[in-house]
Amino acid sequence: MKSTHNALIHLALDVVGGEDSAIDILSAISELGKIISISSVYKRYLNKAHIDLSARFEVVLHFETLMSVEQTLQLLLSLSSGDRNEISHKCHPALTLLVFDELVQMSPHLTLPYPLLHTDSLIIRCASEIWGAYEHPILQKTLREISKSAASAPFVEFHMQGKSLVDF
Repeated sequence: MKSTHNALIHLALDVVGGEDSAIDILSAISELGKIISISSVYKRYLNKAHIDLSARFEVVLHFETLMSVEQTLQLLLSLSSGDRNEISHKCHPALTLLVFDELVQMSPHLTLPYPLLHTDSLIIRCASEIWGAYEHPILQKTLREISKSAASAPFVEFHMQGKSLVDF
């Protein structure tokens, strides 16, 4: 019997067309595993002017799968490439594997846990919201503990509950 693996995946999408693309991407991901939970969706502006055209929707999901880390990475790369017909080509998704079980790996194509997991205040906020008890294998602290000491995220605003993206 194969064992299941748990992963955290960060999804960042252009605001224009982002919600529809997020639904398509999450639907494709759920065909190959189970989405356990999804964080709130935030809008991160890329400058002080808070112009929607220079903003991204960002969300983190807790994913359970029978796939290996390599298979999971290939899935995320295929969804990021925009080659799938059902994903809007107007929006350029960025999917990042943040953690995969307690795996620590440094290779040219994959570093786990993701190096910015504990330094990007928005990513750590979202990750701790859905899997706060996960212990970072290098820092030996839970995501909840790391999040409490993180600075507030600049140019970020709450957009919507993530659960509404997975009600398909």
